[in-house]
Amino acid sequence: MMSKLTLAYRYDASFFDQKLTRDDFGWLSVAVETDRFSGKGGFWVQWQDVKEFGEALSSFPISEDHPIAIQWGFDMQENDDLILRLEIAPADNRGNLAVRFEVADYVEPRNRARGAFLTNYPDLDTFRVGIARLMNGEIEKAILNGQ
Repeated sequence: MMSKLTLAYRYDASFFDQKLTRDDFGWLSVAVETDRFSGKGGFWVQWQDVKEFGEALSSFPISEDHPIAIQWGFDMQENDDLILRLEIAPADNRGNLAVRFEVADYVEPRNRARGAFLTNYPDLDTFRVGIARLMNGEIEKAILNGQ
């Protein structure tokens, strides 16, 4: 089975209607599937954070001491307060990348999936372009494929 990470983003209505008070938060949906684990979740996230995460994926090479990571949640974003976490880091010296994830249920945060899968730089670049297109409203989902 192929592993994959799927992002979708729903902007607040005020993003498109200037008559409304501007709210930069929208709903980020995350779905992860591996051969052993799957999880779906979401959180209220500023659209700028998603865009910046996508732009950060252009880093090359990604170093072990500076992985690309982002997370969202309540309060201190630790333990059950952490709702979403994504991290991309080197997996080996052959250019494979580890995609580490943690996805919790927004309503019942104790229900969560944690895991990892492998991907590579070409698939990561496709994901980066997908995030840019997602945030421009050109596509409904950005997908990172892996093994």
